[in-house]
Amino acid sequence: MEIRLSRPCVEDPTRYIAECNFGKQFVMEKLCDILRETGANELKCSLNLGVARFELEGKSVMLYKSGRVDIRRIRNTDEARIFLEKIFLMVRDAF
Repeated sequence: MEIRLSRPCVEDPTRYIAECNFGKQFVMEKLCDILRETGANELKCSLNLGVARFELEGKSVMLYKSGRVDIRRIRNTDEARIFLEKIFLMVRDAF
């Protein structure tokens, strides 16, 4: 899975937005249910827009129905890889 550090974060230019794609679409109903069950911090989930947003260990995570993932406040691709693994383990049953 390719990870791209797209641009610096607005609130902290030393951190980046990491973009990648799981390569398959989420079933949004399942995704939102799973995130609610795990107690995801500051969860906002929209079935109509096909997007879920939550906080994970100080990072802002956005998951799109298409399988795209954006993680804000990432230092580098190694840190992004670690967070992607954590996110995948949380939501793997939502595909």
